[in-house]
Amino acid sequence: MAAVRRSLRQRLVFALVGLSMGSVGLAGLITVVAARPATKSAAVNDLKRGLAAEADRDAGPLRTIARIKADLLANQVALTAVLPDGTLAQPGQTLPRTGAAGRFLRNRPGVAAALTALPNGITRNDLKPFDLAAGKVESGTKGSIVWVAQPLTATAEGTLVLVATRRIGFFALGRLGGILAVAAVVAALVGVAVSLWLVRRLTRPLQAMERTARAIAGGDLDARVGHTDADDELAAVGTAIDTMAAELSRHRSIERAFLMSISHDLRTPLTSIRGYAEAVAEGAADDEESRRRAATIIEAEARRLERLVADLLELARLDAREWVLHPGPVDIAEVVRHAAMAFEPAARDAGLQLVVAGEPGPVIAVADPERLAQVVANLVENALKYATTTVEVATRAGPPGLGGVEIGVADDGPGIDPEDLPRVFERLYTSRRQPGRKVGTGLGLAIVRELVSAMGGRVSVSPTAEGGTRFVVALTAAPGPEAGATRGPQPGGSTSSHTTSDGSSSSWSAWASSSSSSTTPPAEGSSPSSSSSPSGRDTAGG
Repeated sequence: MAAVRRSLRQRLVFALVGLSMGSVGLAGLITVVAARPATKSAAVNDLKRGLAAEADRDAGPLRTIARIKADLLANQVALTAVLPDGTLAQPGQTLPRTGAAGRFLRNRPGVAAALTALPNGITRNDLKPFDLAAGKVESGTKGSIVWVAQPLTATAEGTLVLVATRRIGFFALGRLGGILAVAAVVAALVGVAVSLWLVRRLTRPLQAMERTARAIAGGDLDARVGHTDADDELAAVGTAIDTMAAELSRHRSIERAFLMSISHDLRTPLTSIRGYAEAVAEGAADDEESRRRAATIIEAEARRLERLVADLLELARLDAREWVLHPGPVDIAEVVRHAAMAFEPAARDAGLQLVVAGEPGPVIAVADPERLAQVVANLVENALKYATTTVEVATRAGPPGLGGVEIGVADDGPGIDPEDLPRVFERLYTSRRQPGRKVGTGLGLAIVRELVSAMGGRVSVSPTAEGGTRFVVALTAAPGPEAGATRGPQPGGSTSSHTTSDGSSSSWSAWASSSSSSTTPPAEGSSPSSSSSPSGRDTAGG
């Protein structure tokens, strides 16, 4: 038989009610144990008062032992005597004259009265005959029994003694017991009421969270837990769920925009390829020059498709962590120089000047050289897309005290709109305000962010003073004596600078005071270029 599953609400109710009832019971038990000595003392005093009243009646008519027992609420009442020789009379021993003893025991006139045995639990050793003969009242406790011995008026035959006992039960508290019972009931009811209120307060936001989570799982990303009047952990969980839903909704919008961009970027080259292929097939390109031009365009668009698919696969592998890094101490300057100079032909074709600058000597940091080259290539490609005249790449030591190595890629383009800065590294995001040349696929910066994060570094973007954009990649310096091998200006060092046609000059001095540079001149017929110290410019994709 399957076990009955109770809801959290039921379990909380049972737990809290049980806890409150248990607390009341434990408090009652402690009270009983603590009040037990006082209860025994009260019982002794009660017996003393009753027996003292009987002693006062000693001169007058006395009542029977049975009647005394009933009035005192005693368990047992016995009649013994202290003989003139100071000893206690034996049970059943008779006195020469019946006197008061006979009246207590209701024996017939003229018949000697036999004394009774001591109450159960009381022995002869518990009584002190001389003190009793002197008229002193004795009392005591033995386990759960309290007893009182009350001497009566002494006679020539001896001193009669009434001994009464009362058994105190574990929960016998007298009037205090009634008060405690009422208090326990009231406390239990209050505990139940508070438990039900607390359970409702706890489970109501949980139920709202459950409904919201189910709605989100069903695809309703607009569902929200809503604000509560609480300021506790449950409210924090509700806020976290609402934040998660908002982020999921935002990412869904990004995903839709991503799919639309992918569809557009796939459709455009495919349409071009199809159009030129149909033109060739239908004989529209009937001369050698037309066919060569169609083949060139088809090849270019095919390469564009190939690059787009390769970048998508690269991002998919990055997302799935299905790739391996091989980090180690690397001469960052050398890797950056080779990766950047590979774009000399592209820069020349675009009429741009590509400047690669850096401090002399090795710049050692921990990185995967292949992945780092990919990062630099994507940043340079992105800069070529927006630069006006110049793209500059430089490597330098990190800020003093922090160590590490920084790689900067700058362009002198129109810059990134402040509203676009937070979205620069989103996939396929392209600024609508600053369209650039058709270079890359729009996925390069997203790949840069993933690769740099995987290598334990960080990448940032900021505008330059001249209006362009600077991307900075910060990597961890390699441990050991070679760490942070980049240095400040060396004696006799030079600063890389390039003079523009109007005589103005700009330099990388902010990045590398002592530098060597490799410069790609602009293509013939293009306007003279200047390195206006842009430092990395890029909005969207690369």
